[in-house]
Amino acid sequence: MSLIQKFELLSKGKRVEIGIGLGTSELHNTKILKACIDFLGEKELKIFIFGKKHAILSIEKYFSSENQKLNINFVESEKAEKEIFEYLDKKAINAIIRGSLSSNKFLTNLRKFLNTKKINRLALLETVNGHQFFYGPVGIDECNNLVDKLEFIEQSLKQFELLNVKPKISILSGGRRGDIGRDDRIDKSIRESEKIVEIMKTKYPDLSIKHHEILIEDAVLNKSNLILAPDGISGNLIYRTLVHLGGGKAYGAIYMGLKNVIIDTSRVGEISEIHGAFLLALALS
Repeated sequence: MSLIQKFELLSKGKRVEIGIGLGTSELHNTKILKACIDFLGEKELKIFIFGKKHAILSIEKYFSSENQKLNINFVESEKAEKEIFEYLDKKAINAIIRGSLSSNKFLTNLRKFLNTKKINRLALLETVNGHQFFYGPVGIDECNNLVDKLEFIEQSLKQFELLNVKPKISILSGGRRGDIGRDDRIDKSIRESEKIVEIMKTKYPDLSIKHHEILIEDAVLNKSNLILAPDGISGNLIYRTLVHLGGGKAYGAIYMGLKNVIIDTSRVGEISEIHGAFLLALALS
């Protein structure tokens, strides 16, 4: 059973209220509306779409029938990145999907309303050949030291436990072991990855975890279901290359370690990513 099918099982029978945000692009806002309509055709829930007046007006014309509007509520706001968290705070919605909201403004309000400084996003990705795996970091400022990487893995293990899936972890670094000595930064990356494997194997002797060096292709061939990039910048680039250039798919990213369900999506994500984010939000609520 694939990871997305596991979330499908968790979502069955649930009825919740989910908020999602619009951005400045009519094209991508239209994708969000279409994903909302499609998902409501499969599940029973209520969706709140947050955005500025012009963003809402520009997509309302894409409703093909009045029936499609029944479980969709528009929330007009000049500060949608704040308003969506206010709705969550007063329990008017159960979960948030970022959608096309500004990343910086969204994260500022997330840290404020949920009283957190640390951000760890666990993305669910799929290769062009259909292999699904959790992945991180996807934020340029995430997982840039040993302590943060260990915390990321620990939080990820809780997601595997929830899904009743046995983790198979690949740790990536900036080079092969034989490259040690070529550059101090590469040496540090390789040794840090080896240290992560050592620490995790000591704590969890039965855990399947391996340092796959810079060979991400071997991590995929290994059928790893959690792949950890060397740092936030390379992680973000790998994500973009796979999803936007390499024919792969994204299904949203879980903000881990929070008291509320928050799912991230790319501002330019495809309908399949938004649909996946709804499924993750519903399953985890």
